[in-house]
Amino acid sequence: MLMTLAACTHLTPTDKTPTEQSPNERPANEQTASRAQLSIGYSLLYQEADGIPKLKWIFLFKKTPGEMGRVTDDLIGYYQQLAETMRRLSKEYPGMRIDAPAMSEIEGEERKSIGEDLAKDFAPVVGKTGIAFEREALLMFYDSLNEQRHLARVMAAAETDPGLRKFLQSTQAQLDERHEKVGRLLNERYFTH
Repeated sequence: MLMTLAACTHLTPTDKTPTEQSPNERPANEQTASRAQLSIGYSLLYQEADGIPKLKWIFLFKKTPGEMGRVTDDLIGYYQQLAETMRRLSKEYPGMRIDAPAMSEIEGEERKSIGEDLAKDFAPVVGKTGIAFEREALLMFYDSLNEQRHLARVMAAAETDPGLRKFLQSTQAQLDERHEKVGRLLNERYFTH
């Protein structure tokens, strides 16, 4: 639906060709399409930030040793804070929508299927335990962080509001730092070299 909306913003009335369009119309159309794309990005980022802390109950039932426990606690706390910040900012900045449809129905079903597989792997009694659980959990965080840090980078480049651009740049730096930390832990403890 948003792709159709974005495409429609580039359409011009039939009595004007794109070159006949006034200079004031083109930037407004481009700005509307850009804002629609940013809304998708903010919604994706918010859904992840709001969803990951819900995994906290899994880590309560699984033993997560030393550094693994510290890293996962930090990530869950960070995502809780990010979701709260995004809710607050969406009220302060009308251009920041966190409730836009973020993906097509088929992509949503794909993510749901992935989530169901992860839920089986992480289930308290029958799911993976020990090193296998820890590695899979860290890989899940590692992949999510990688996707989100790139999303924040692309959005920061497209964002025209200075306050929101600063938020995205800061978020990207925080995601980069956590991505590196999880990658380092995976390499040191969970992969053989």
